[in-house]
Amino acid sequence: MAASQVKVLLDELAKVLAEMGALEDSAPEDQPMAEENSAKLADLAERAESLKSKIEFHEKLAIREKELRSVLERAAPAAPAATAPETKEAPAVESRHFAVPKSHGPLKGFSGPNADERAYRAGMHLKGYVFGDAEARRWCMDHGVESRAQAGGTNSLGGYLVSDELASEIIRLVEEYGVFAANARRVPMNSDTLLIARRTGGLTAQPIGENVETTATDVTFDNVQLNAKIWGVANRIPNSLLEDSVISLADLMATETAQAFAEAVDNAGFIGDGTSAYHSVTGVCEKILGASYTKSVVTAATGNNTFDTLDLQDFTNVVSRLPLYARRQAKWYISPAGYGSSMLRLAMTSNGNTRADVAAGFDLQFLGFPVVLVHPMESALTGTGGSCMALFGDLSQAATYGDRRSVTIRTASERYIEYDQTATYATVRNAIMVHDLGSTTVAGPIVALKAAA
Repeated sequence: MAASQVKVLLDELAKVLAEMGALEDSAPEDQPMAEENSAKLADLAERAESLKSKIEFHEKLAIREKELRSVLERAAPAAPAATAPETKEAPAVESRHFAVPKSHGPLKGFSGPNADERAYRAGMHLKGYVFGDAEARRWCMDHGVESRAQAGGTNSLGGYLVSDELASEIIRLVEEYGVFAANARRVPMNSDTLLIARRTGGLTAQPIGENVETTATDVTFDNVQLNAKIWGVANRIPNSLLEDSVISLADLMATETAQAFAEAVDNAGFIGDGTSAYHSVTGVCEKILGASYTKSVVTAATGNNTFDTLDLQDFTNVVSRLPLYARRQAKWYISPAGYGSSMLRLAMTSNGNTRADVAAGFDLQFLGFPVVLVHPMESALTGTGGSCMALFGDLSQAATYGDRRSVTIRTASERYIEYDQTATYATVRNAIMVHDLGSTTVAGPIVALKAAA
């Protein structure tokens, strides 16, 4: 490309000028330059003039190439390269936005202003830098779509960070589809491990008698350690999708990848049992029923061992157990089945409801607090004795989600060649830690409703 040739020539010109300067500095100030050095300096000056002419030619050629490509694509090229000092001005290039094909159906992963354009840019980045299409890479260079290579650049085994457009959509969708990442305390991680200071005790005010020594008290802390783990999503993309619509490609990758990561994080954060299936994470529902956190568990009344037998007092008992400091951002966490069979049932059977109320539906609120539906939590309508039926409190004070690295996508074009498909493998690195659930004497920032045995 002409643009790359300009850089080579500029580097060569810089070396020639440096050599000319060294020759001029080598001559004594009070003596004429040696004849041999004068001849060499004249040769270098002539070479510099030749390089200058070549640079001007290739700069104009690069501008012309971009103009012609913009006609081919119906797109405006990137800003023209600056001309060298003391040269003629470059011909003006018409500035206009590149044309973006419209999607054939509503997008699932991209929303808001310019959704089609953002999906198109993300799709072109995928096609060019992940799936190895040279023309798409060139388009990305012309239109400022950043590529940050992480591993090899061949199509058979590529490894690239996704474009900013796609990364931001996946992060947004993880928070939209997932509950844990959206509601836990979220912290960035600059290394694989991160220590977070946690306050465990504070100063104590005491009555002071006259001429009596006051006992000193201290603010005490301990550490919560986050360990980043890798989560991966394997997928197979039909090659026909790469040929037909980069918008559909970006939308599919954003939606499917985000949903898979969100589901994995929710499963680990809420029902993880500490095994390798959950990356050794013990979730809130599993951990809070342990013997160390009995004050943070409210057991339903005798006989109330399924969602359809829970009564209003079971839930009000949970509210009364939560400490005041956790109520400002308190929410209910319950499965969709559990919500319909317990909270919604109680709301519909309350006195004063009319047919219009039922027809209009009920907001996701219960006892004055928001309700968040969590798919991995207990959903069975029978056989739930002793199970964690619902959680209530501030998850951001009970658990932390550490974000170590954004999404990386690798591809392999040969693995499923007989199916005319390309394998993709997306990974993220994050940490999930449930660290504050109270004790046997003090309720924590989140309280569980446990079904009767």
